Amino acid sequence: MELLLEPVIREHLSNSVGVCLWVENPYALVDWWAMEHFSAAAFMFISRSLADLRVALREIPADRQLWPNGVGSAPSQLVSAVGERCAELGLVTSVRCVQDITLDIGQGVIASALIASLVELDNTVRREMSTHRFFHMPGSRAELYDQNELFGPNVNAKFPSIQYDMVEAGNCVAMGRGTAGVFHLMRIMEVGVQRFGDKLGVRLVEEKNWQNILDETNKAIKALPKDPATVEMSQSAANLYSVKLAWRNEVMHPKDTYTVEEAENLIGQVKLFMSQLASII
Repeated sequence: MELLLEPVIREHLSNSVGVCLWVENPYALVDWWAMEHFSAAAFMFISRSLADLRVALREIPADRQLWPNGVGSAPSQLVSAVGERCAELGLVTSVRCVQDITLDIGQGVIASALIASLVELDNTVRREMSTHRFFHMPGSRAELYDQNELFGPNVNAKFPSIQYDMVEAGNCVAMGRGTAGVFHLMRIMEVGVQRFGDKLGVRLVEEKNWQNILDETNKAIKALPKDPATVEMSQSAANLYSVKLAWRNEVMHPKDTYTVEEAENLIGQVKLFMSQLASII
């Protein structure tokens, strides 16, 4: 009986997969190739091992007791290897099912009962895998995800307080949450607008809205001498005005919702303003 199963078991035990990508590093991007290479290999190992073991068991009389005290038997080893793959995939219930089957093998089990247990394990694996959900992120926006320097190192150095909102703005847009991305961009702009007002001596910038600050900065810029520094100030003011227009509503009172495309466009405009501002303060 063991000789009948040995080729099947030896073939499958020679295969192995690594640590589950999304268990080892949750909330990180996993590319399609890596997903296929890992999960497909693990699932194929589980599925083929169980299927081939069931086929081999059907060659044995259904009522024959198998492997008393067989914890170390070849079938037990294969079932344990299936359990390891289930653990790598984070299939907790399936691992418990494997433990029950291993216990039955150790105590002695008839062929038909073991086949039924293997069928139930196969079904449990499939049901449990169906509870795991994966989000597809278009490659064109994946470059926005989890970027610590989305606006460049100079902006990071000059405005460390915006780091959280900058990363989250990119994450939200990458994940298709346009309105949430705009929320974080607004928080970034609050910091930038106030720093711009400070640079030009606008008083009480914390108590003014964008339009007031923009009006006063324009007056201050007109009073400056016509030199390269003034040109940069004018460019920053123009960039600020572009961001204001992009919100298409009263300054600091944006519309209810934003598409991903609108939010992606705003990322570019806010980046331009913050980059220009970082160069003059």
